[in-house]
Amino acid sequence: MGKSNDDIWTLVAKQITGKLTEEEAKQLADYQQERPENQTTVEQTKELWQASKRSEPFYEPNVEEGWQRFVFRRDQQSMNRLVGTNTSMNGADHTKSRSLVWWGGIAASLALLLTIGWLWQSGASETGWQEFATAEEETLQLMLPDSSEVWLNGQSTLRYADNFNTENRTVFLEGEAFFEVKEAEGRRFTIFSGSAKTEVIGTSFNLRAYPEEAVAVQVVTGRVAFSPANQDDAVFLEPGEEAVLTERAKTAQKQEIINPNFRAWQNGVLIFNNTNLRQIARQMEEQFGITVELAEPSLANCRYTATFENASPEAVLTTLSAIGNVSYQQQGNRYILTGPGCQE
Repeated sequence: MGKSNDDIWTLVAKQITGKLTEEEAKQLADYQQERPENQTTVEQTKELWQASKRSEPFYEPNVEEGWQRFVFRRDQQSMNRLVGTNTSMNGADHTKSRSLVWWGGIAASLALLLTIGWLWQSGASETGWQEFATAEEETLQLMLPDSSEVWLNGQSTLRYADNFNTENRTVFLEGEAFFEVKEAEGRRFTIFSGSAKTEVIGTSFNLRAYPEEAVAVQVVTGRVAFSPANQDDAVFLEPGEEAVLTERAKTAQKQEIINPNFRAWQNGVLIFNNTNLRQIARQMEEQFGITVELAEPSLANCRYTATFENASPEAVLTTLSAIGNVSYQQQGNRYILTGPGCQE
């Protein structure tokens, strides 16, 4: 075929990344047909690469990490073959020959690494993007190309590349969203949001990542890996658990979900279980975009247990008034709560 090793590794890299043209595919096929060892080399390279990607139950199509596993496996197998040769053959020439083959394989591996990295990055720069954004107090429901569903909260932005669901399942979020991710042959679904990275296969969870806020995730179903964006030291969350990650934190902090209303913006359900009126007022302000004021400090000591589904602010406050110790006055978008209050 008359091509250099660099040319061959470039063709293999393009085939791995799905960027091989018809003409290049013919060239690679011709190379493999020239000698049996050519065919074996190309096949082993692709098999090792695929095996390296799937070495963990939570797979992310990360070229750098996958390549590190690939090189380890390749070199390990090469070393095993070298050791086997040394024990079965007597003679320095044979050992020297096998060593040269081994180091040559490493050099070729490095060449392939650089080529794959360049192809991946150049592909990303040429890829178009889909972007969805919401205004304040607006929500939006989306269906992604893999049939996963996303609900965007107000002042939020979600974007993903046009090649989503072909080469990867990666999205970028600023703001808040609730995800119902469809499982897709074990392929990871990755969300980059602020300083955090969230990885799942098939699950439902809420993710909040507004600017200048800690990133928080609450899991409803399935299992979620949550970590700093530039690290893989993740905490794994089960249903009923949440984690928070600040800008400076090295690892996320895991705990049981504290606020039962973390997804009220998405499903319209407000749950108060022996909740004091101050907390109720704050939740209503966030849920309805209103202002709620307590006329008397002692009102904060009053506690209520009730559940509301798709209720208006007036419906919530009317119910609380019926329970006792509070009444309200409405002034436009402002609600003033009055009453005798409660003892601590």
